[in-house]
Amino acid sequence: MAEKRMFSRELVESDRFLELPLSAQGLYLHICMEADDDGFVNNANRIRKVVEASKEDFQILFDRGYLLQMANGLVVVAHWKICNSIRKDRYKPTVYQSEWSKLRLLDNVYVLDEKGSKQTQSQSITAVSMQHDPPTAKRFEDFWKAYPRKEHKAMAEQEYAMLVLQGISEDMLVASAKAYAKEKSNQDPRYLNCPDTWLKKSIYTDYEVEPEKEKTEEQPEAVEEPAMDLWNGEDETDGEVI
Repeated sequence: MAEKRMFSRELVESDRFLELPLSAQGLYLHICMEADDDGFVNNANRIRKVVEASKEDFQILFDRGYLLQMANGLVVVAHWKICNSIRKDRYKPTVYQSEWSKLRLLDNVYVLDEKGSKQTQSQSITAVSMQHDPPTAKRFEDFWKAYPRKEHKAMAEQEYAMLVLQGISEDMLVASAKAYAKEKSNQDPRYLNCPDTWLKKSIYTDYEVEPEKEKTEEQPEAVEEPAMDLWNGEDETDGEVI
């Protein structure tokens, strides 16, 4: 097993992470240091007690999606693949293969596979099998272009993709970003929410608007012409020709 662990600056220096209590941040870093080469930890509760973190610190890491709870007290570091890239000659697969098979990667972040996995513990499972192309949202670039603050793009794309998987309309997200940008047009973008925080906290719901519909050329209404009164030269009163 590799002895060194890495942390992504984009992750641990993001507003979302720095908003956590310092005790929760410290707990997360210690758990990452104890994880195996696939991000699994079997003694997270003991680590919590050693660093004197509270149960609330533990829970907030689950609530914010930094940790995943597995069976038998196992914990998985969700952003493990973003932070750590281990050489093949040093990589040692986790011994928790049955639990590992219940995970999948979404934008290089572990998520629980609700459908489950057909793989069994006796099957050979390698890290390469998880490097499939994750489903990506189609309109993230439109969202990114519309949102006024351009920071934490990778984290924002992750949050965006997760919302899309939950059934949130991409058209609505893009339209909400445009509405937010319009309202905050006179403010310095540095003091606005980062896009990943804006999505994670569901702030977009405060700016939910109907997506713009394509305008079609309106056809002019047909003007009904009055019927022509053809005079046949006869007086209608007496029928005599004038």
